[in-house]
Amino acid sequence: MTHKLRRSLTVVPLTIFLAALTGRSLAQQQPPSPAVQPSVTPGATATATDVQPAVSTLDAVPTASPPTHIQTPHSEPNEGGATVSSLVDAALAANPEITAMRREFDAARARVPQQKALPDPMVTFGNNTQGNPIPFSGLRGDFSEIYAGASQDVPWFGIRRLRGQVASAEAEARFQEYAATVRRITAEVKMAYYDFYNAERALAVIKRDGDILDKMAQVAEARYSVGKAQQVDAINARVEITELLHRQGELEIKRSTALAQLNTLLFRDPETPVGALAPVRLSAEPPPLEELYRLASENAPEIQQQRRLIDASSRAVRLAEREARSPEVGLSFTYHNRPAFPDYYTYGITVRLPLYAATKQRYAIEEQSANLAAARSRLASNDNLIRNRLRDARVRAMTTARLIRLHDQGLLPQATLALESSLSTYQVGQVEFLTVLTAVRRALDVELRYYELVADYQKALAEMERYTGVELSR
Repeated sequence: MTHKLRRSLTVVPLTIFLAALTGRSLAQQQPPSPAVQPSVTPGATATATDVQPAVSTLDAVPTASPPTHIQTPHSEPNEGGATVSSLVDAALAANPEITAMRREFDAARARVPQQKALPDPMVTFGNNTQGNPIPFSGLRGDFSEIYAGASQDVPWFGIRRLRGQVASAEAEARFQEYAATVRRITAEVKMAYYDFYNAERALAVIKRDGDILDKMAQVAEARYSVGKAQQVDAINARVEITELLHRQGELEIKRSTALAQLNTLLFRDPETPVGALAPVRLSAEPPPLEELYRLASENAPEIQQQRRLIDASSRAVRLAEREARSPEVGLSFTYHNRPAFPDYYTYGITVRLPLYAATKQRYAIEEQSANLAAARSRLASNDNLIRNRLRDARVRAMTTARLIRLHDQGLLPQATLALESSLSTYQVGQVEFLTVLTAVRRALDVELRYYELVADYQKALAEMERYTGVELSR
C-alpha cells in the first residue's frame, strides 16, 4: 500500500511535467499557418541539423534571391489587430506637430504673392486756405484750393520677380521641413510599435514558461517528498521562477515606455491601450548601400530642404545686388481745384537713389552671401550625416537578418531538441534536474532574443525609410 502511494505521488507530477513541456515544444513547432514540418529521416535519430524550420506567419529575411522564410515561435493565429500602418495613419492625422508644420508651410506659401505685388499706393487729399487756418474756409483767395492725388512706388525692373522667387524657394524649403517631420514621426511610430511588439511577445513567452517552471517546481517538490529527488531541485526551480519574475518586471517597464511613446505620437493619453497587435511580417532585405545613397539624395527631405534654402539664398544675393545699384521710382498725380481760377493738374516722378550703398546695401549683400555659404555647408553636413546613418542602419539590418536566420535554422530547433532530450533522459534518471532547468532557461533566452532581433531588424528598416522615402518595413 505504501509502495503504491509513493509511486502515484511520483508519476502524477511527472505527467503534469511532461504535458507542460510537450505543450511548449508544440507551441514552437506548430504555427497556425500552413507549415513545413520538421523532416527527420525515418529510422534515424533526430539531431539539430535534421530539424528544418517551418514556414510561419512571419516572412523570412530574404537573401538576394530567392526569398526565404523563417519560423517565428508562437506565431499569433489572429491576423487582425492593430497594425503598424494603421497606427502611422492615426499619428499623421492627429499629431499636432505635423499640423503645426503644415500650417507654417501654408503661411510661407501665402507670402509669395505678397512679395510679388506692388507696394500699396498712397492717396492724398487737402486744401490750401488764405487768411483763415480753419479747413475749407477762405476759399475765395487767390491761393485757396482743394486738391486730391495719388502716388505709386514702383520697384526697379526684376526686383519684384526676384522677391517672389526668394519667397517661393523659402516656401518650398518649409514644405520639405514639413515632409521631414512626417517622415520622422512615421519612423518613430514604427520604432515604438516594434518595441511594444517585442515587449508584448516576450511577456507572453515569460508567462507561458513561468507556468511551466511552476509545474516543474511542483514535480521537484513531489519527488522530494517521496525521496526520489533532492531538496535542491525544488529550491532551484523556485529560484528560476523568481528570476523569471524579475525579467518580467523589466519587460513590463519596457512595455510601458513603448506604449507611452506610441500614445504620445498618436496624441492621446499615455495609458491608452493599443489593443491586440497584428502579427509582424519580416520585410525584405534592404537595397545595396549605393542605392540607398542615391534614394536619399533624391528623396531625403533634409537634403531637399537645404537645396531649396541654397536656391533662396542665391536669389537673395542677386536681389541684394540689384537693390544696391537700382533706384526705386515713384509716380504721382494730383488734381487741384481753385475756386477763383481754372483747375490744374500736377504730375511727378520721384527716384530713391542708393547713395548709401557703401554703408547699407553692401552689408545686405554680405549678409545674403553668408547665408548662402551657410546653406551649402549645412547641405554637405546633412548629406554626410544621412550617409552615416544609412550605413549604420543597413549594417544593423544585415547583421540582424543573419542572426535571425541563425536562430531560425539553428538555435531555435537546437534549443527545443536539447530540452526534449534532457527531459527524456531525466525521466530515466540519467541527468540531474538542474540540467532540465538549464535547457528550459536556454530555450527561453533563445526565444526572447529572437523577438528582440525581429524588432531590431524592423526598426533598422524604419530608420532607412526616413531618409530614402521608400517603404522598406511593413
